[in-house]
Amino acid sequence: MEKRAEIKVYGRVQKAGFRDFIDEIAFNLNLNGYVKNLDDGAVQVVCEGNEDAILELLTKINITQYPIRVENIDVVYKKPTGEYTAFELIRDEDLTTATYERMDAAARYIREMNSNLGGKMDFIGGKIDALGGKMDSIGGKIESLGGKIDVLGNKIDQARVEITYEIRVSRDNFRSHLDERISTIERELSLIKAKVIP
Repeated sequence: MEKRAEIKVYGRVQKAGFRDFIDEIAFNLNLNGYVKNLDDGAVQVVCEGNEDAILELLTKINITQYPIRVENIDVVYKKPTGEYTAFELIRDEDLTTATYERMDAAARYIREMNSNLGGKMDFIGGKIDALGGKMDSIGGKIESLGGKIDVLGNKIDQARVEITYEIRVSRDNFRSHLDERISTIERELSLIKAKVIP
């Protein structure tokens, strides 16, 4: 069922890349509306769409993940008006504030990428540790299993090559993403300068 939700989010939610985070979630959930900062330090979200998608948005934005700390979310449901055809992030008019917030969003993406890579490394490290434990348990048979150990060594080398490749691809994807974000900011700056300086 289609609904409209008027949401106010309180806590450490401004100047932390939170609106970009909400914009991405709303886009992925196919919600229409907007997100913007309010003068009282809260973030306002107005969205229309499937009720389940709105509930998922509310779950996903209720986070405490540095530098964002959501302390309270107020929601008022209404009938949808159909006035929105997409989801929009309404940026601050102050160019300096908007630029710093875009930089904060980029820093958040870098932290997420590092966290994801660290998790993959821990997972692979756990697999290597498990393999080491198995090798210890067959210590007396190692000499007769030399050929199998060579195979395991090749698999470890292959895993290292794959990890190196994943890290390189992730880094390249991030650079591309960051370059795209920087280009967007530069275009926005050019448009603003064009409006300010005739």
